[in-house]
Amino acid sequence: MSSSLPVHAMDLENVQLSPASTKGLGSLVVSAMKESVLEINEELATAGQCLRAVAAHLYEVRQNVKPGNWKAFLASDAIHCTPKYASDLVSAHEKWLSSSDVDDALIAHLSPRSLAAMANATEDQRERVYKLREGKGNGRLSEAEVRKALRGSRPKMTVVTPKTLDQRVFRLQEKNNSLQEEVKCLKEENRKLRELVSN
Repeated sequence: MSSSLPVHAMDLENVQLSPASTKGLGSLVVSAMKESVLEINEELATAGQCLRAVAAHLYEVRQNVKPGNWKAFLASDAIHCTPKYASDLVSAHEKWLSSSDVDDALIAHLSPRSLAAMANATEDQRERVYKLREGKGNGRLSEAEVRKALRGSRPKMTVVTPKTLDQRVFRLQEKNNSLQEEVKCLKEENRKLRELVSN
């Protein structure tokens, strides 16, 4: 059975907006929202294509220069991303993206660190991430969600509480140092993301 609706109109019918997002809106506004959803999702796929291309170009540069030149290149600020961002993309390309037909929209929804984690995972582990994303309506996944899905379910370890006061203080100091280091890394990542957004 063929439809007499144009392809674009059929695409608009497939866009599902929540009742809360359209409450009190007229049909023209809802139709405009649906058109925007189609455009946004198309652009996100384009963003994924761009990330894939950036990863391939970075990989090509790394393959054609000596390790010292590569490090200097990353530190030179010639490209508008951090060395870690670039290294993660190269890893993702080398170990996964270059030989995978993964959806470009998924690439757009993952950070370079998550892409690198996916590159270092097995296909079964990646499948868990794909299923998790489908369960979220193909939306964005945080790095923590990706890493948790890649790890899968593991039995929880029981933490033995130190008995003496000195042991507890030492353990809390170690935990504090670890958290401070994590905060420092997150602040640096935020700074780098702000730089990327401002460019």
